[in-house]
Amino acid sequence: MRLWKVGLIYLGIAALFFYYRTELSNWLIHQYPPIGLVFAVAVALAIFPVLPYKLIIGTLGFKYGPLSGALISWAAVSVASILLFLAARKLFRERAIAYINRFEQAERIGQMIERRPFLTIFIARLIPFFPQGLVNLYPAFLSVRLSTYIVASSLGKIPAMLLFSYLGAQLFTDWRRALLVLAVYSCAVLAAYLCYRLWFHKPTAGQ
Repeated sequence: MRLWKVGLIYLGIAALFFYYRTELSNWLIHQYPPIGLVFAVAVALAIFPVLPYKLIIGTLGFKYGPLSGALISWAAVSVASILLFLAARKLFRERAIAYINRFEQAERIGQMIERRPFLTIFIARLIPFFPQGLVNLYPAFLSVRLSTYIVASSLGKIPAMLLFSYLGAQLFTDWRRALLVLAVYSCAVLAAYLCYRLWFHKPTAGQ
């Protein structure tokens, strides 16, 4: 299938989800459908991000409790990221590599990922303001093994899933504790970001 057809199909489905985003949000909040259906919708919303996914995590935490909500969210985004990784590697890898090699900074990031793929992907997942779409796609264009990507990506998602699911469950019942947990998590994220920055700016061999 031609790439432009794939793009049109993706945009068409995304537009459909966007059009019904309010109905989907209300359905998740007010209805109690089978867990399998909730999981399928959570996967679809991770692939077609028409709603902030932190809102989805919080909603599931509010409805099903922090642990169950986090588990559903974590499983859904993990499946979605694997599907995106496989699609990107199959359809876009050759063209993406040729494009990336035109930019020195992008090529440097790619070399860093290939040297330490597990640690780079894991830390990138820990930082919530790091573009997660980039984490889904960029490793697929490189020589990162699928198994390495799955483990690092899935483990790196766990803290954020637990946090936002807990916040969704506690925000309207114990907001002080929710704020305390958010503050602790923010400190941990800042520490992870500083480690990432220090490591990223460390000179490589031969420089």
